[in-house]
Amino acid sequence: MAKRKFRIEGGRYGGELVLGEVNPNFVRYYEDHESSELVDAVLETDDMHTDDTEQPADALLDPSTPPSPALPDQDFYMWECDELEHINSPYADGGFMVYEVPADGSDDWDYDKEVFDGDGIFLYGREGAYFGREEPTENKEEYIPVLCFHSSEKGSFGVWFVETDGEDFDEFKLAYGVVETNLAEFIDAVYYDKEELDADYDYNDTTGKSYDADIGWLNKKWRDPAESYTKIDQEYWDDYNDNVEYEKENR
Repeated sequence: MAKRKFRIEGGRYGGELVLGEVNPNFVRYYEDHESSELVDAVLETDDMHTDDTEQPADALLDPSTPPSPALPDQDFYMWECDELEHINSPYADGGFMVYEVPADGSDDWDYDKEVFDGDGIFLYGREGAYFGREEPTENKEEYIPVLCFHSSEKGSFGVWFVETDGEDFDEFKLAYGVVETNLAEFIDAVYYDKEELDADYDYNDTTGKSYDADIGWLNKKWRDPAESYTKIDQEYWDDYNDNVEYEKENR
């Protein structure tokens, strides 16, 4: 049979999120502040240099002067504070839309033939950016001060293409992983027939709606880095198979 090609899109809402280590004094200072105040502080300190270089890292310099989020001897730009996470993806609860497009690649962005609109099959959730605001008093070496910054957006956040050997698109073969954060849950990866699909960002186009931010202390041992899910453990696929059977009976 002739090949067939399908384009998978996530929901229309999502955004960009970064997570990185920052000046511990910045976290202490904004511990009891509202998110809006934290967002303003981050936006105002882009490309600023920390003035904490001559003080111990755990000393609050001047309680009347807000510290910079920058680490000693480093400049700060919010979207580059991302050594732990950098996400640009639709929200996990937005579902998927699937369109059949010409197999020869002549029009990958055709919207004429929608073949599916609904939820994929949940595969896994990883804790990419979960942390608390209270500074630890025990096992301090296991924690780092972090900033999580998020731009909420509307639009297209990349797509995934899949080809079949002539078969219809099978909604029960569409699986997805989720990355969980303090601010939102995002699509982490998309699979079809138990194979991970590459995201295509050629026509990524979004409009910013709002900013959100959080600070706190992240336990490095508890975090699930993306590289831990490069290969999916069989137990996740076993749960996925159970979910497929349930959905086939109840959809």
